[in-house]
Amino acid sequence: MNRLRLILIFFVLILGKFFGLMGPSSLLAQDPVFLFTDQGHSQIVIRQILISGNKITRPSIILREMTFKEGDTLFIKDLVTQVTASRENIFNTRLFNIVIMDAVPVQDLNIVDIKISVIERWYIWPIPFFEFSDRNFNVWLESRDLGRLTYGVDLTFSNVRGRNETLKILTHFGYNQKYGFTYQIPYIDHKQKFGLGFGAEVDLNHEIPVASLHNKPVYIKDGSIFLKKLGYGYIEMIARPNFYSTHTIRVSYSYYDFDEQLMNVPGFFFEESLIQQFATINYIFKNDHRDVQFYPLTGHYIDAEFNYAVPYMVAHNAYLKANFRKYWQLYKRWYWASGFTGKLSFEKEQPYYLQQGLGYGRDYVRGYEYYVIDGQHFVLLKNNLKFALLPQHVIKLNFLKSSKFNTVPLALYLNAFVDLGYVYNYNGVSSWNRNCTGNSLQNSLLAGYGAGVDFTTYYDLVVRMEFSVNSLGDTGFYLHFMAPI
Repeated sequence: MNRLRLILIFFVLILGKFFGLMGPSSLLAQDPVFLFTDQGHSQIVIRQILISGNKITRPSIILREMTFKEGDTLFIKDLVTQVTASRENIFNTRLFNIVIMDAVPVQDLNIVDIKISVIERWYIWPIPFFEFSDRNFNVWLESRDLGRLTYGVDLTFSNVRGRNETLKILTHFGYNQKYGFTYQIPYIDHKQKFGLGFGAEVDLNHEIPVASLHNKPVYIKDGSIFLKKLGYGYIEMIARPNFYSTHTIRVSYSYYDFDEQLMNVPGFFFEESLIQQFATINYIFKNDHRDVQFYPLTGHYIDAEFNYAVPYMVAHNAYLKANFRKYWQLYKRWYWASGFTGKLSFEKEQPYYLQQGLGYGRDYVRGYEYYVIDGQHFVLLKNNLKFALLPQHVIKLNFLKSSKFNTVPLALYLNAFVDLGYVYNYNGVSSWNRNCTGNSLQNSLLAGYGAGVDFTTYYDLVVRMEFSVNSLGDTGFYLHFMAPI
């Protein structure tokens, strides 16, 4: 519900922009402003870096993202590229709504100062949480059952101590319940290369999926008891040796307590015990060269994940997963993006409560939002052609005094897309197949295509409205709140 209120507000802002109700606008992703024009000097020296607008954020957090430092000598031809990359790095910390960088000559044209001006975000968000016990918003629209509502508050403290640390406290009540916290410290060393994270949560569920039938999940529900109780805790070490690469090693512990009703569900878990507990070792590598992480237009992104559960005979949950995404600017307002995701599991059979194929999170073929396709391995290819109907702009809301809210970046894109996917499920009589019967979409090519409108604004808000058609002939209108690729 809180997202819907934001959506209404931001579309009013767009209308106000077109009808001249708001202040003047300017490009958000503008090139650096250089106040010197003499290109005769081949090299320049960076005398000092001046930062303004950072009332909370420590300068060291901003300087960590700079590709150069005070005293460096640069070729003039490289200055634009270096400043642009630095500005993108600073913006992608997600601490600021606006980042502007200027190069100002001093004394003579061989020496410049770099001026960085930022507008900080609001860092404390007690966000109301409303969720229906479905895989996504579009699935809930089929039933509109308010009795399956989970509600609460997600309290987020960003930029704690001005060091880009993040504390999240989760309190969810109602149909399904969750209580927990996470704390992320990006840097624990003087050189700002190593970080630490930890957290814990308790999940209580009245309803859980136990099988897949005709490409849709089958649920068991009991409003009087919790069918699943989960206790989870983790600690992770983070290494960021350069601007674009991150290594994360996470060790976690999961404790499941299932109701006895689930003993009669074949393949839901393998061990004949209602208590399932195991540790998980997870390694993730990321290499991120996107211009804007929450809605990129240029650059590329790669990640690779390895997950292994101990003891393995309990969870049977070991897999490799990888993503590759590439973004191009074709011509002026035209953009193209392609993304590939692949997953390889090491077992022919996995407990149903741990397995996931396509249809979960952001791993889905557009047009198949109402389906799940379970299997051990999958590949997914997404493609998008975009036109910037309203390129990235900044609107000034003069009636608001706080700079954290009165400077509003926004953009509007038209897009057309084609997605392809394939999920491989091992054939044969097994507990897995007894739990996943009548699923015609397994071991077959999935295709979806369509067109839509994407709206983006500050605080990483993305609203996508899409009409799509899949290879079954189904058509639908779908609403999403993250970048498509």
